[in-house]
Amino acid sequence: MASSANGLFAQMEAIRQSSLRHNAALGVHAVLISQSGWFIHWVEGPGDAVRALLARVRNDPRHHSQRVLHHSRGVRFVPTTWSMVLSPSTESAADFGARVLDLRYMMEQGRQFAPTSVIRRLTAPMRLAMAQDRDDPEAYHRVGVCSAGANEAFDLVRWLAQRHDTVVHARRYAGETDMDSATDYVDFMEAGEPCRMIAISRPSLQHGMRRAFLPDWPWLLLLFVGDARRDGALMDRIRDAFANLPFTPALLGVAPDAATHERMAAMAQAADLRYESLGVMSPAESPAVWQVLRLHLAQAGTPPSSVWAVPEPFLAG
Repeated sequence: MASSANGLFAQMEAIRQSSLRHNAALGVHAVLISQSGWFIHWVEGPGDAVRALLARVRNDPRHHSQRVLHHSRGVRFVPTTWSMVLSPSTESAADFGARVLDLRYMMEQGRQFAPTSVIRRLTAPMRLAMAQDRDDPEAYHRVGVCSAGANEAFDLVRWLAQRHDTVVHARRYAGETDMDSATDYVDFMEAGEPCRMIAISRPSLQHGMRRAFLPDWPWLLLLFVGDARRDGALMDRIRDAFANLPFTPALLGVAPDAATHERMAAMAQAADLRYESLGVMSPAESPAVWQVLRLHLAQAGTPPSSVWAVPEPFLAG
């Protein structure tokens, strides 16, 4: 937890400068998030280096009450040496802290969640009432959507919110190199399953933390506009964003003509990415886009669990 909210941006900047100097040499990749008076630190790297970093953090007077919420060995998810987010939220530190303690308690009981799931449960929890009684409230469909044009992805999320009479959750993040990015998402029930649709801006595809979440999405819906330059530029960004990730989403394409699908499928194949056409239609026609996407979700079945086993003992070397 942050010791003081005063000068928070300066604190984050100082931490960034120090991390950029030291992390690469140690083989450490990290994400730092500030929200509701708390710091969330996601660290990956060699065991000794990670434990030494956590020990230094524990003794840093800028924060206190350190809690370990996930510990595991495996493939690297964070693709960059450093990434940081100042996440706006009106939620109190106490309410945020209650989720921290809940996750810590479950870990002590031998139950923990994937790293991306931990971040989501803290910063953007699924609040649908029908998802709360499930054994794993994180087991829901997650679909990212990005447009080669203007605001089609964000328009789709807003349309879905109106259709389900619910709200759009907006996130605006300042990244590790002053790179602003935008994300809007909406939660709703679809065919008895919770679903989250996440609209991301094209700059978000360069953000280290956003890229870390891509392996957690089964699908990324791409809305192409029929302009070879803009459509190709989006596919180039997708290729770069997916580079060196342990898993990558399947690409679902919507385009106004068959020729665009052919070009995008060829680019995806050249980058060794999976591409599936959802049909020919305008990316601005949100009802039509949703109709073909919901059919795809219906074939996917039940969303997988996000529960991971806890190593015993979970801080062993």
